[in-house]
Amino acid sequence: MTTSEGAAVKQQQENETPAEEAEKQTTTSQQPTLGLLDETQQRAAAAYLAYVEAERELERAYKEQEQKAEKDYSSAVEQARKNCQDIIAQARKSYDSSLAHARKAMEESLYKARQAFDEAIAQARQSYEAAAAESKKSYDDAVAQALKERDEAERTARKQHAEAIATTWAIFTKARH
Repeated sequence: MTTSEGAAVKQQQENETPAEEAEKQTTTSQQPTLGLLDETQQRAAAAYLAYVEAERELERAYKEQEQKAEKDYSSAVEQARKNCQDIIAQARKSYDSSLAHARKAMEESLYKARQAFDEAIAQARQSYEAAAAESKKSYDDAVAQALKERDEAERTARKQHAEAIATTWAIFTKARH
C-alpha cells in the first residue's frame, strides 16, 4: 500500500457518516470474507500511517537534534571566541602592567644613577677644589716664605752692604786724613 492509498483510506474513514458506518457494518456482516479483508486493509493502512507518522517524527527529531547540535556548536564556538578574547585581554593587561612596571623600574634606576653620578661629580669637584685650595695655600705659603726669605736676605745684604760701604768710607776717610 502506498502513501496515497493510506491517505485515501484515512480520508475515507474521516468522511464516513454514522449511516455509512452502519451500512458498512451490515455489509460487513453479510460479507465476512470481504469484511475481514477490509479490516486487514484498514489495519495495514493504519499501521502504514503510523509508520509514516513515526518516520516524520523521526525526521523532526533528527532535524531538532541537528539544530540543537548546530546551536551547541555555535554556542561552543562563541564561548571559545569569548574565552580567547578574555585571555588575550588579560595577557594584554598583564603585558601593559609589566611594561609599565619595567618602565618605572628603569626610570627609578636612571634617576638613582643620575643622582649617584651627580654625587660623584660633586665629590670630585669638592676633592678638586679642596686639592686646588690646598695647592694654592701651599703655593702661597711657599711664595710668602720665599718672599720673606728674600726680604730677609735683601735686608741682610743691604745691611752688610751698608756696613761695608760705611767701613770703606771710614777707611778711605781715615786714609785721606
